[in-house]
Amino acid sequence: MTAIAFVFVLVTAACASDDEADTAATQAPAATEAPAATEAPAPADDMDDDMADDAMAMDQAGDFCGLGTGEPATGEPIVIGNVTTSIPGIDFSSGPLMMQAYFDCVNDNGGIHGRPIQMVWENDNGTPEDAAAAARKLIETDQLVAIGGGFSILDCPVNAAYYEEQGYNVVLAGVPGECFSSPNIAATNMGPAYSLLGAAQAVIAKGPVNKVVTTTGVSPAAEYANSLAGVFIEQSGLEWEDVQYELPIQDATSVALDLVNRAGDGGGVLLNYTPPEGLKILKAAEEQGLIDRVIWGASTPLNDSSVVVALGAAWEGKVNVNAEFSLLDDPRPDVELYRQVSAEYWPESPLGSFQQMGFVAGRIIVHALLGMDPADLDDPVAVNAAIGAVKNFQSDHLCKPWYFGGLELGNVPNNWDYNVVPDGVDRMIDESGCFEIAAIEPILVAVREAEAAGGLTSDEPNNWKGGLGSGS
Repeated sequence: MTAIAFVFVLVTAACASDDEADTAATQAPAATEAPAATEAPAPADDMDDDMADDAMAMDQAGDFCGLGTGEPATGEPIVIGNVTTSIPGIDFSSGPLMMQAYFDCVNDNGGIHGRPIQMVWENDNGTPEDAAAAARKLIETDQLVAIGGGFSILDCPVNAAYYEEQGYNVVLAGVPGECFSSPNIAATNMGPAYSLLGAAQAVIAKGPVNKVVTTTGVSPAAEYANSLAGVFIEQSGLEWEDVQYELPIQDATSVALDLVNRAGDGGGVLLNYTPPEGLKILKAAEEQGLIDRVIWGASTPLNDSSVVVALGAAWEGKVNVNAEFSLLDDPRPDVELYRQVSAEYWPESPLGSFQQMGFVAGRIIVHALLGMDPADLDDPVAVNAAIGAVKNFQSDHLCKPWYFGGLELGNVPNNWDYNVVPDGVDRMIDESGCFEIAAIEPILVAVREAEAAGGLTSDEPNNWKGGLGSGS
């Protein structure tokens, strides 16, 4: 089954609260900036020029931003842009804002060969026309050297072919299928379809009987978002039913009862919702005494520090959440740097998966730029060649090193993940360690074949099995 070309998907930011969803901006500014910090995290002491060049040419998982010099970058900025969705009810702005926070930290630590990074983003306003116009403005009017870090419901289906025609290799957080079926786009995440497939693997490993129900909100992309989980469920010998409800959910009690009754006692229910909608269903299930009637699972958006607190003690160990990134309290350097940057450059933001996606996208772009000849930083051809050449990028956030790929059928470089469950207080706990997303469709089959041929990523998972919590 190839990725289906959908123009639209109603999936909101994983970290958005109800209030954030209701008050999402309808216009994106020309450039968004996270609040400045008074001190950059963990600068590297006594680093001479040769050591700095070596360190930043290999800017992998580490405990400082860029060179870690503590000296601000100066001169003409290197401008990078993206298309992001930010409209009432569908606000993805937290991902790019986390990337901006990381860029601010890099700029406080020497920038890119001494030059600062400036990020601009265009709002697609939830319409294909605005998405197309935004991409053309960025490339033809603003003449940006790179398109990176976008979080959009429309950018990939509307603009993938245009980006390829213009020679841009795009690093983003993917939502629609085209973000994973386009050779010139590589995502830091795996998107709702592969994520729900991972959740299905975790739930089925716990032995549901007879039937598993998947559910998401009504949208043209809903069938694709749940389809891979459905294939896996049926291959496992179980009945599969997919149910879609209008968003926002108005009667969560009826929805929870409907899902559990459809699955039957001992069955499974898989949620593909963002936190506000997913929490409505789970809390209604708790109120109706439905928690233990089925095995519950969810895609990545519910892996958020605010979700565990909202669920409380009743859900301890009771919902299996797919985690495309390491736990938020992972003590390794790259995740610690994410927490430091978030705390010092964007302290009002909760920790969550979408912020991790933006942070990792920023790390990849900085790595590519720092490996370049400084004389080529204003050349889009050279910059996009450097982005497309990224291989075996080490990050503690990911189960395996990331790579751009440029594969004909599409790219899914993040294709291992974790199963995490709430501890009943304020922490997600890793139950599984890293495991492979099942290669049940042609794109992921081709990805695994390309990986096996060598040169893209390492063979062993970058595993950390912990359970210290959200760190929030």
